[in-house]
Amino acid sequence: MLNRKLLEVLKLLNTREKERFRLFLQSPYFNHRSNAAELQRLYELIMAYNAEEEHPNLSKPVVAKEFFPHKSFSEGQKGPIDALTSDLFGLVKRFLAQSTFEEKDWEFEEGLAIAKFYRGFEMEDRFWQVIQSMRKSMSTRQHRDAEFYHMQFLLEYEAAAIETRNNRFEEDANLSKAAQNLDIGYAIERLELLCALQYQKKLSQQVEFDMSFALTQAVLNLPAEYSNIPQYEIYRLVFELIQQPEDDEAFSKFEHLLQKHRAEIPFDKLRNLKAYYRFFWNRRYVKTGAEQIRSQMFKVYMEHYQDGYFYEGNAIMINSLKSLVLSGLKVGQSEWVKEVLDEHPPTRICGTKYPVEAHSLCLAEYYFYTKKYTTALETLMYKHFENPNYSLWAEMLLIKIYFETKDELLEYRMKALEQKVRRAKISIETKQRYYRFLQKLDKIIKYGWGKNSPKRARLMEEIKTVPGIIEREWLLEKLGEGVS
Repeated sequence: MLNRKLLEVLKLLNTREKERFRLFLQSPYFNHRSNAAELQRLYELIMAYNAEEEHPNLSKPVVAKEFFPHKSFSEGQKGPIDALTSDLFGLVKRFLAQSTFEEKDWEFEEGLAIAKFYRGFEMEDRFWQVIQSMRKSMSTRQHRDAEFYHMQFLLEYEAAAIETRNNRFEEDANLSKAAQNLDIGYAIERLELLCALQYQKKLSQQVEFDMSFALTQAVLNLPAEYSNIPQYEIYRLVFELIQQPEDDEAFSKFEHLLQKHRAEIPFDKLRNLKAYYRFFWNRRYVKTGAEQIRSQMFKVYMEHYQDGYFYEGNAIMINSLKSLVLSGLKVGQSEWVKEVLDEHPPTRICGTKYPVEAHSLCLAEYYFYTKKYTTALETLMYKHFENPNYSLWAEMLLIKIYFETKDELLEYRMKALEQKVRRAKISIETKQRYYRFLQKLDKIIKYGWGKNSPKRARLMEEIKTVPGIIEREWLLEKLGEGVS
């Protein structure tokens, strides 16, 4: 087979990237190899067949004969065609790196580059003109994230460099500014990472990290003046809330700061912070199952969906789609949920290797809530997902369907779910939610149908008040009463 990595990457480029790579290959600045023309011709040949690995005209012997007709080809041995495809793949990687670099802030990068140029030739007047202009430009920037403070650090470090070089110390303030901006930028990035680690630790048994690490504690205990840096304070609150989501004061402060400073936060960072916000709402709902919280949570989900916080490009994350579907169904918005599922077929789902099966799970849940149990069972497609929560979700849905249809396999499915939960690499807290569900469902099966049974009344109260139980609403519905 022709170079598989080369074909894989070329096939994934979009139309604009393919055209830009063609121009990249035509540029002698980038493609200055002796075989530049051959590399361009090879690219055109590959794209003529859409980089399809299995296309007969892209088989290694055929392409080798096309480019090296006077050289023999031996299957399984390295030849000149391998060197040519390797050279092209090397240029593809350089093109991707160049494209990434071009996404940077050109105004800042160009300013820093010309400042360094002037410093190298000791053109101080020109140097300081550039530095002052860059300082003015930075002061008007809207986004004040870790990248902003890192850029400030680079700028002030450059200013300090010329003073140090010339043995002048009247401008030592530049070094102080550089150090302060470096601290702030590092603190924000470090807190962002700590929040992500802490969040993963809540969801999985596999994540462990040492919180006693010196720099971790230093970041968490920065002087009071750092609380005036919005993103530092926001991430510090996120870190606290992941550990103590019931802290109403911290939650209100986080909510206020996030809304107040949203314009200062780049969209990708804001999207992550909004995901934490939804997580905190969900934690509150899981604990109590209160209808008021459930309604407010769905309102938040709707707003975030409309504002585009659930998307990666044109695709929706499977976790986000699952949250939209489940929250919408629980507040009776089944028609809206169906519209969302229709607008997001498997081709518009990301975050899983199995988008078709993941979509079927969401669709089967919709059919279940609309009481089309047979259709739900036929729609459900089981897969050993990379995320164990999806596999457990499928098992839960099967149990609910079997219960509703009085299937004799119900008891077997309940035992199977218990075993899978025990083996799953998920947090102890999440496991307990599944165990509580199975325990309460078992009691419903045993004596939940006696309308006047005191056991039934006690079970009703248990399900209402037990903290952290999956499918609380459905269990109460089976006992003949909704959440109060």
